[in-house]
Amino acid sequence: MYGRRLLVAVILVGVLMGLMQTLSQKIIYQWKIETTQRNAEDRFLGYIKSVRRTLQRFDYLPFLVTKDDTSVKYLKGQEERYQELQAQLITLDKAANTRGWYLLNTKGQIKLSSVDNQRLGSHITKQITEKVLLNSGAVSHVVGSSDYLVAAPLYDGSEIIGVIVVQADLNMLIEQWFSKGEAILAHQASSSLFLSSDTLFSSSWFEGYFTHGSFSEYQTLYDGTRIEMWQIKAERYLVQSVLLDDLDWRLVYLTPLASLNQTVLWTSWSSVFIGLMIFLLVVVSRQRKQKIAAYQKMQEWIKASEHRLSQMINKTHVGLILADSQGQIKVMNPMAKRYFSLSESMIRNIRVWQLFENGSSDTTILSLLKNLNTLSYLIDLNQVETLGQRSDGSLFPVILSVNALSWSDERLYLCTIIDISKRKRAELALKQTNQLLQYKVEERTLELESAHQELVESSKMAALGRMSSAIVHELNQPLTGMKTLFSTNKLLLEKGAIDQVKDNTVLAVTLIERMISMTRQLKSFAFQRLEAPSSVNFRDALHEVLTIFQLKLEHVEFNIDIEAGVNSVLGEEARLRQVLGNLLSNAIDAVADVKSPSISIQVIDRIDQVEFKISDNGVGVDDDKLESIFEPFYTTKKIGEGLGLGLAISANNTRDMQGKLTASHNYPSGMVFILTMSKSDK
Repeated sequence: MYGRRLLVAVILVGVLMGLMQTLSQKIIYQWKIETTQRNAEDRFLGYIKSVRRTLQRFDYLPFLVTKDDTSVKYLKGQEERYQELQAQLITLDKAANTRGWYLLNTKGQIKLSSVDNQRLGSHITKQITEKVLLNSGAVSHVVGSSDYLVAAPLYDGSEIIGVIVVQADLNMLIEQWFSKGEAILAHQASSSLFLSSDTLFSSSWFEGYFTHGSFSEYQTLYDGTRIEMWQIKAERYLVQSVLLDDLDWRLVYLTPLASLNQTVLWTSWSSVFIGLMIFLLVVVSRQRKQKIAAYQKMQEWIKASEHRLSQMINKTHVGLILADSQGQIKVMNPMAKRYFSLSESMIRNIRVWQLFENGSSDTTILSLLKNLNTLSYLIDLNQVETLGQRSDGSLFPVILSVNALSWSDERLYLCTIIDISKRKRAELALKQTNQLLQYKVEERTLELESAHQELVESSKMAALGRMSSAIVHELNQPLTGMKTLFSTNKLLLEKGAIDQVKDNTVLAVTLIERMISMTRQLKSFAFQRLEAPSSVNFRDALHEVLTIFQLKLEHVEFNIDIEAGVNSVLGEEARLRQVLGNLLSNAIDAVADVKSPSISIQVIDRIDQVEFKISDNGVGVDDDKLESIFEPFYTTKKIGEGLGLGLAISANNTRDMQGKLTASHNYPSGMVFILTMSKSDK
């Protein structure tokens, strides 16, 4: 039996080790390949920067000679400059670490060089010269070698008379970069340039790769990065490739993965072994610690329970007292001590009933607390209100509850005490507040009733004053007209114009009748509104109003325009005359202090309505007061010249006749009042 268990354990351990090795190998491989990828990218970027810096340095070398007049003079025929110019080119060649400097004429012939054995063929020099003359580039390459040619034109004024060519060896770009196993490849398709830091990779092999790519494969890492790898013979490489568009160069950086795979394998097995050892140690120590932990956990649980119980008792906001059957206090929480003002030493000498003995008038509670051992079957007090007694003898109201508990082999009693002093004070304060509030309400009610009576009396007097003012205001207009007519009659009698006197007398009688009608209207206005408007000849009403104000209009530029076909409106004759008279009177008063006073009346036919438009160029009113001019007692006149009832009465009369009265500014000055009435068919 033991052998079988051992065999099963060995098999499980073997399976576990295999799974752990596979999982750890994948994780470590991903981590290592990501690290290799990042390092390769950093090295590759550094190499690209180095290539660009080196090539840029080569690009500027020919211009060191083009700025010198010696080469120009030599090409123009001064042969004595040969030794001086050649020495200069040799010096520049050594300083720049290049393979040769050449001076060409415009036909591509080498006139002078820094090397004895000239390495450039005539076809290369002619090709470079043609590029320079056509301004189509000054860079070339010697096929089958690593030579890199940079050229620049030599000017005599604005004419090209020659070409300076610098020959450099690009092997320096790869000699300083490759490390063990790594390879740097550079290829320029247009010039068949190919550089390699490893002899394993040739130009023909490189062309074959980009034509077929049969040995490349791709992998996707956990973070989503897609990497390319080459399998060349027995070696695997991580590939970094970039195309430099400005140079037409393709650079490839190859990182061998053989050491990475060995590291992954060794690390994965090491982690499996370490993990297995840790697992065994954990299993062994776990068995030992479980017993210790179980015992400690039990002790901690007991202590935590006691601590929680103690916290609950000490932090509760009610008093708790635990007493035995003899009334001896066993435990008293801090809140109960605070209630009764007791110290720890005082508790040992006090029985539970003594906390309520002198303060409680309920003898039943005292008897129960004194005889807990004999009356235990009756113990079931729940929220009984009584009085407690502090150590200084002062009393305070409490709610008491008593419940029996079984504690081990002993029977104990839990007394719960709640101090209700604040509640009692609040109840008393609330009762006093309610009584005071009731008194205030009654007092305020009497004040409001008295104020209401005074307001009613004041309203009656105000209404009487407004009515008296309205009557006086409305009677003043016909009285003023009669005064004017009688004054005119006196002059006409002196002149003997009897006919005109008769006409004025008839008009005076009409005004008297109007006053009689007005008093009748006031009487009916007080008790009855206009039930329905009737047909009124507005021309007669307007004529009467103009006759009354004819003297006041003598010094005013007055215009009246009545459209043809408009005769009658729906309204009430007395009210219409009153409204027109008030509007014309207000216009006359508004232009009294104007240099060139002007008033115009337009009667416009609006199909179903008639519009009376009365305009003046008077003083007008402010914008913020425009909405208030139809309110009673609003006036812009001086004290004693008006009570501000005219427009209010006019607005009320217009509403009674089912019309509309509006006011607006007459720019640049003055006011425009528009009275809109419904047209009558009669």
